[in-house]
Amino acid sequence: MFNKKKAAAFVGFALLALSVEALAENQAAPEAEAAKTAEIRKALADPSLVEAGKKSFIKCQACHMVGDNAQRRVGPPLNGIVGHAAGAADGFPYSPGMRKANGEGLFWTVEKLDGFLKTPREIVPGTIMAFPGVPSDEERKAIIAYLASYQPDGSISTEPPK
Repeated sequence: MFNKKKAAAFVGFALLALSVEALAENQAAPEAEAAKTAEIRKALADPSLVEAGKKSFIKCQACHMVGDNAQRRVGPPLNGIVGHAAGAADGFPYSPGMRKANGEGLFWTVEKLDGFLKTPREIVPGTIMAFPGVPSDEERKAIIAYLASYQPDGSISTEPPK
């Protein structure tokens, strides 16, 4: 038998739950943005590294692009990657390893990118990225600074965000 009071209470509870979830998402957005900004600031602490990173990024260009017209290749475009969730570029068919890392909340901090560029399979087991890694600490730091200079829209800024 249909009980109008119970049905109304259920609908009210469902709406309350959705409202709480939306509120939590709205509160998380500024925190996520602040974390992203902090990572970009960290990567761009020495803006002079950006030019060296541009030269080193040549190693990555067979599979990745950055900039205004960055498109998907074997790998996703890397605009705005610093401070971004791993495996989250829209429409890119990530490997099972990268999808798992995304599901586990991997976030591309400067430290995580450094580890991934050094030994990709240690940071993301199951990745299909064939790149063996960059052994030089300074070269990885430069590549990360170069990547941090690209905003999600492909524009460039070597000034750390405010």
